[in-house]
Formats: sequence, structure tokens, C-alpha cells
Amino acid sequence: MRRKLWVSSVGVIVAIALIGVGDVRAGEAEGVPTFTKDVAPILFNNCVICHREGEIAPMSLVSYEETRPWSRAIKDKVVTREMPPWYADRRFGEFRNERGLTQAEIEVVVAWVDGGAPRGSEADLPAVPIFSSGWQHPTGVDPDVVLNLPVDLQLPDAGEIPTFGLWQTSPFEEDRFLEAIEMRPGNRAVLHHAGLYSRDVPAGTEVGAGEAWAGGPHIETGALVPLHEGVEFDDSVDPEELEAERQLSIGAIRDAEADDIFAVDGTDKMVSYVPGRGFEQFWPGVGKRIRADRHLRWSMHYQSTGKPETDRSQIGLWLQKVQATHEVLTRRVGQTHVVESMELVAMPTGDGRGSRARIPVIPPHADDWAITGITAFRDDVTLYAMSPHMHLRGKDATYIVTYPDGREEIILSVPTYDFNWQLHYELAAPLKIPAGSTIKTVGHFDNSLANRYNPAPDREVYWAEQSWDEMYNGFMEYSIDKLDLTKDTPSTEE
Repeated sequence: MRRKLWVSSVGVIVAIALIGVGDVRAGEAEGVPTFTKDVAPILFNNCVICHREGEIAPMSLVSYEETRPWSRAIKDKVVTREMPPWYADRRFGEFRNERGLTQAEIEVVVAWVDGGAPRGSEADLPAVPIFSSGWQHPTGVDPDVVLNLPVDLQLPDAGEIPTFGLWQTSPFEEDRFLEAIEMRPGNRAVLHHAGLYSRDVPAGTEVGAGEAWAGGPHIETGALVPLHEGVEFDDSVDPEELEAERQLSIGAIRDAEADDIFAVDGTDKMVSYVPGRGFEQFWPGVGKRIRADRHLRWSMHYQSTGKPETDRSQIGLWLQKVQATHEVLTRRVGQTHVVESMELVAMPTGDGRGSRARIPVIPPHADDWAITGITAFRDDVTLYAMSPHMHLRGKDATYIVTYPDGREEIILSVPTYDFNWQLHYELAAPLKIPAGSTIKTVGHFDNSLANRYNPAPDREVYWAEQSWDEMYNGFMEYSIDKLDLTKDTPSTEE
């Protein structure tokens, strides 16, 4: 009898205990955000542009099954605001492509993780965003024109690969303005950076078949690239289904001179690819011009990975659907340079290319080495975007406009520069800058042991293309007001 009573008592206690646990779980679940209702919308709006199959991020966050194993890492990254990546100081300037979660969104993610990361009801799950086939345009629309490298570039397993250029004729028979452009690497592991330029063929350069670089792969002519015909640009058209194709001459650059990394030329740059950047979008009626009478130059820089690699990068072009009135130019800030508070004096280069100031190397163990680039505006201009570019020792970058009355305005501050996320900062509203103003970029480099990315703090740092060397480019995108097109200007699409 006692045994039966004891067993019965245990059963009652266990039942009560289970009811208590159920009550606790119900209490914990009550008010806890779920993936389907609360977290998925945050991820879909801010994260899956990169965190999806085939994109730059290391894992996909499209489904609950993919996201749940990373929940605590996601919490850590959003609390520290490492993700989504955005390095501009929010006290200065407003940007239309700003990334980042609101404090309320961060608190939702934290509460979800701390509450056990529950799935929630499938009925609450919003539709997964529809993206174009690998392209970054926010509307999900495929490019009007896709340019491809003409061959699968075969890259060596070791050794230093110099920057080289491949040339092709313009895909258009008349000038076209771009609404957006994207350079998409075929192999991110090996492509260090790349750019597309619209240029006249350099004097003495023969465009045709040849080695991509001395000892590099042989490039043949005759690449075929899809091309739109006529004046109707239908967003529903798939560029791969276009019937019109055009024979393009493409080949290696034969002139031996490398671009001076501190030259202020560059108004012919169409787009750059670096980690974290490669897509640019312009305002309606504002865009970059691809000139029919110029060649396109792919400037490619690869780094060996220890094994043979292959790359076939692409460039997507979205064409303006309205008449362009502002032509966007890209330029480096830096007609004048000030290094460690001393203005540099230009000296003849001896190569017939005029006079340029020689930038001194960064000394070993320097932890806050300063350089300033300054450009004066002789005309009224309109500024649209900025892109600082440095390598592994880059520390910070700031853009400052000084107006004719002496007033200064910080328009972009990147207090913690990250080589792995070199972002393109688009102003929320174009900034009018009057003639007589100057723009300067102030940057600092950390060549000390404290810089965890520093490959050799005990060595001088030279200015060159490789990641272990350095660069200092404060790019800006602007238009010159007096060159603006008017409604009376014949449209290039008519």
C-alpha cells in the first residue's frame, strides 16, 4: 500500500512538475520574437542581399534552417554593429545607400536569440525577396547589357601578377548614359580589384591579340557580347535572349607605363570592384557616359592563391530610360598632397608626363601616419558619392569641403577603415559646391604591431598595387554644372 501511495505521489509530483515546466516555457515563449514573424523581415531587408547562395557572404540566411545555427553569431555582430557593414560616422552626412539596423531591430534580434531562437508559424513568413540572376540592382531587374571577359583567364598558382589592361570597342554605336553599373567578379578569391574605363586608345598601343601581361595568357580577338538594339528598353528583356550581337576587338595593352596611383586623372572611370563595392546607381537623368568613339579598358589585378585559378568577370549596364542632363565624372582628390603636415612640391618626373610630387614611404612602426589630398574647384560642381580606398594599413578617412567664405563641412567620416569592406557612399541628396571651394581627404595609416592586418610592421611601406603595399585614393563622383545637358540637347537615345 505504501509503495502504491509512493508511486502515486511521485506521479502527482512529476505531473505537477511537468505542468510547471510547461507554464515556464509558455511564459518564456510569450512575447519572444520568432524567426518567421519578426526576424526574417529584418534579414530579408538588410542581409540577404549578400547572405544568399552565390554571393559574397560566407553563409546564407534565407531560411530558418540556414539561419538558426548562426543565431548567436548574428546577435554578436548586430550588437557591435559590425553587420550590416557600414563604416561612416552617422554624425556627418546622410546617405541613400546607408546600411545598418535600427536600435529597435537590434533589440528584436537579441530577444529572439536570448529566447531560444524559435521558428514561429510558417503563415507569418514573408515572401523571400526576388533577386536578379546574381546582380545587385535593388529593383531586381537584370542589366540591359552584359559585358563579359572574352575568355576564361587562366591565372598562375604563385608569383606576383601585375595589373594589366584588356581593351574592347564600345558596345554602342552612339553615346549612352548609365542609370547603374556593376562589376561582378567571376572569382572573388583571386580578384584583388578591377575597374572599367572609357578611354581613347593610348598612343602607340595596338589593340588585338597578345599576352595579357609579360608571360601571361594569350588573349585572342573576337569576343561576342549581347547588345540591345533600337530605342526601346524593356525591363523584362533577358539580355541572354537578345539576338543582336556585335564583334568586339579585345586584346592586351602594349604600352609599358603603369598608371600613377596618385594621378588626379580618372574622369573616364566607369566603375571599380573591390571587396564590398562594385555596384553604383545614379539618379534619374544623371549617369556616366559610355562614348561610342572610345574603347573600354578592363583594368584587372589578381593575386595568386597557391593554386591555379580561373576568372571570367562580368559587367552589367543599366541604361538611363530618361534623357540625361548631368554627366557623372569620377576623380581622385589630390591635386596637392600634405604629408605629416608638410606640403609636397611637384618635381619634373623626367618621363615627359609633367610634374608630380613624390609621396614619401610610410616608415616602420608608424601608428598614425597622416596624408591629405586637396583639390580646388574652378567651377560650380554637384557632388554625388565618395569612395575612400586604402590597403591593409588604412586606418581612417575623412572628406571635408571648405567653401569660399572659409566655412568647413565634414561630408564623410570613416573613423574605422576596413580593407575587407571598401564601401561606396552615395549622398542622400546631391551636394552643390560653388567654384572657389576645395575638397580634401584626410587619411591615416597604421603600420604598427597594433594593426592585426599589418603584414610587416618593421618595414617601410611603398605605394603600389599589391595589398602589402599601399594606396591612397579618395574618389569622388560629381558633375560640372556648366557642362550639364539641357532639354534642348539632342538625346543620345533618339
